Amino acid sequence: MQQKLNLFKELFSSYTNISILHIDNSLGLVDSALEEIKTQNEGNIKYIPFIDEDSAKLKATAREFEYIVLGDILSFCKNQNMILKLMYKALENSGNIIILEKISNDNRYELLDLLENVGFQAPNCIELFDDVYIFTAKKMHHWDNGL
Repeated sequence: MQQKLNLFKELFSSYTNISILHIDNSLGLVDSALEEIKTQNEGNIKYIPFIDEDSAKLKATAREFEYIVLGDILSFCKNQNMILKLMYKALENSGNIIILEKISNDNRYELLDLLENVGFQAPNCIELFDDVYIFTAKKMHHWDNGL
């Protein structure tokens, strides 16, 4: 498992004072890896426990985070499009979204399409963990929504 977490950490570039938003549905899979990234980069993590869709509705400033990690929350949200648009706004230009979803949710292609429709670039699905897909995508300045 530690080897898989080390590979997961490679999704993050080294930014001094890195800012990460982590909304988690008690998945707890990558918490230790995120803490290591935070410590190594003298950054901060804003943790939000996911209770229901309202807990994922951010009141964040535009371009506040370099990375957003969503831990198995989208399948529990009726308005996934709106949630991802809020995440898009909260990301820095060229920021990354990382979505962890249980394979049993059976929403792989739906999420890849949704990421593209919202304006994220280069959406990808990685099979690293046994029961969880990792989706990654990037916000590119002036490529779509331009926020």
